[in-house]
Amino acid sequence: MGYIPKDRVVGLSKLARLVDCFSKRLQVQERMTEQIAEALVEHLHVEGAAVIIKAQHACMGCRGVRKEAAVMVTSALRGTIKTDPSARAEFIKLIE
Repeated sequence: MGYIPKDRVVGLSKLARLVDCFSKRLQVQERMTEQIAEALVEHLHVEGAAVIIKAQHACMGCRGVRKEAAVMVTSALRGTIKTDPSARAEFIKLIE
């Protein structure tokens, strides 16, 4: 996750708590990704936000198709990171 601050910045522990808050709910990964990005925009009033979640799902390995190595990647981009190609490229470079 990353964001371009406007007025203020927050500590890393606050970002981890935000993810914990949404990840404890029973929901799909796509919705959780969107909710985290929206929370950054709404509560921090950032210029841009990006959330990329790469996760293995226990349900894929424990039941059904039994694909233990299956990984799902979801993303949500907001504001400047979505509209400015150079900001988006910088974020992608930083997470690689």
